[in-house]
Amino acid sequence: MDKQKDESPDISNFERLVDQNWNERKHLAEAEFELRSEIQALMLQAGAGEKFQEARARERACRTSLGKNNDEYDSLMEGWAAEVFKAAP
Repeated sequence: MDKQKDESPDISNFERLVDQNWNERKHLAEAEFELRSEIQALMLQAGAGEKFQEARARERACRTSLGKNNDEYDSLMEGWAAEVFKAAP
């Protein structure tokens, strides 16, 4: 059934890209949550300073990716809206 949707001419390229963007957002949000749990556990371990710093660096990278994802989402929505409203009578 997904294959039919992918091949449907009624599905905008923007809609596909927005779906991909949201899938990536979900992945990044899950990664951020896992990193938070990891960081919290490392805070309770003596001598885990280096691992803590590494986890914090991964957390910052994840947040940067989330920011880019948000920017991409905004651009996609603007493009899709322009496409839809241009086609509207």
